[in-house]
Amino acid sequence: MTGETQVWKIEWDDGMSVGIPEIDEDHKHFIRLVNQLNQAVADRMSVTEIKNRLQLILDDAERHFRHEERLFAEWHYPDTDEHASRHNRLIEALYDISARSVPHDFAAEWIDVGLRIKEALIGHILQEDMKYAAFYRSRQAAAQA
Repeated sequence: MTGETQVWKIEWDDGMSVGIPEIDEDHKHFIRLVNQLNQAVADRMSVTEIKNRLQLILDDAERHFRHEERLFAEWHYPDTDEHASRHNRLIEALYDISARSVPHDFAAEWIDVGLRIKEALIGHILQEDMKYAAFYRSRQAAAQA
């Protein structure tokens, strides 16, 4: 892997954990997919392979967001509509990034695509998902009291 692409490799750490094992596993899977996209760019794989890996990220994001929203319904999470709206905007942004990706073999352009995908997904986890994580923890604590 070249030094320039290692810059955006993601390593899981406990600061990314929402404290809900099934969601943390989903998030770790996101990270693996983004790192696989990074690796495809670093290895100068074909544009087709890079786009396939990008599509895997998009498909997984949609699946994960539906999973979260089902959990929100079970938990009676009060900010479900707001969070679902953020999911919709994030999916739109991810598809926009994908649609704007240049179908050439220029590593710098693909690195930019990967960085934007990484920032969007990790930003969502660290900002938005931590909100429902706090709700979930308080709900769990109340149930144990």
